[in-house]
Amino acid sequence: MILDHKAIRFNNKPVFEKMVMKPNFKRMPKHFAENEACFLFLTNGSFQFRTPTNVLTYSKNEAMLAKCGNYFFENVLVKEYTDDDNIALISAYFYPEMVKGFFEKDLSIKHFQNKFDVIKVNVEPLMKSFIDSVDFLLENQSIADENIILNKVKELLLILSKSENASSVYDFVESLFVPHEYNFKEVVQQNIFAEISIEDLARLCNCGITTFKRKFNEHYNETPAKYILLKKLEKATQLLHIKNKPIADIAYECGFENIPSFNKAFKKHFGKSPSEYKLD
Repeated sequence: MILDHKAIRFNNKPVFEKMVMKPNFKRMPKHFAENEACFLFLTNGSFQFRTPTNVLTYSKNEAMLAKCGNYFFENVLVKEYTDDDNIALISAYFYPEMVKGFFEKDLSIKHFQNKFDVIKVNVEPLMKSFIDSVDFLLENQSIADENIILNKVKELLLILSKSENASSVYDFVESLFVPHEYNFKEVVQQNIFAEISIEDLARLCNCGITTFKRKFNEHYNETPAKYILLKKLEKATQLLHIKNKPIADIAYECGFENIPSFNKAFKKHFGKSPSEYKLD
């Protein structure tokens, strides 16, 4: 649930945002939804950011740069949360039609081909000073005219290009809008033991659900639901051989929603419960 939200918009699109929200979600798609790149600084709380092939954890006073693509925010709390756990962040969005207009030179990526999709950004003094200035604008939006907004976006791009050691800001800007390429099977295998729905896995693969199921069958000759369940159960049998490893930990590591669902699926497939299998 969003507790507070402020935004500075340009051409009816958010450019800078400040948001405070409760960590009462399990997983939600990135809240930037077009072909924009995003810079985000966390002023409080923590969350996980799931890319198609990786999961990164961000905590207070850490910053992230995400290229255009499909990602998810995930809650990291496993306890009851308090107001001190609320997630607070300041973000900036880069739109191709806006930032490419900043530079007279034609943009090229031939010199800078950084392979990242999402990275942690070093919050050096210059970056921290910039974030403070954006925070001030968000709290005093009457002074945020068109020139100030555009200059602030350009300033952030210059700072980021230096922090990422780009050969030039032109190359860096162009690289933001070249989606990172993923191998279909790599995305599936990297998320197979996550507690994730078929629909969300399809999104990470940049596919509609119908296309995803067709491609999955082409690669694995099986439906996604059946294949993934079998792989989870296969891993569970391996973990059950580890002495003193709790059943709850095994269920979590194999990507089951809870212990009852794990017990039910395991017994249906093997004819005995995980506890009985472990004793045998």
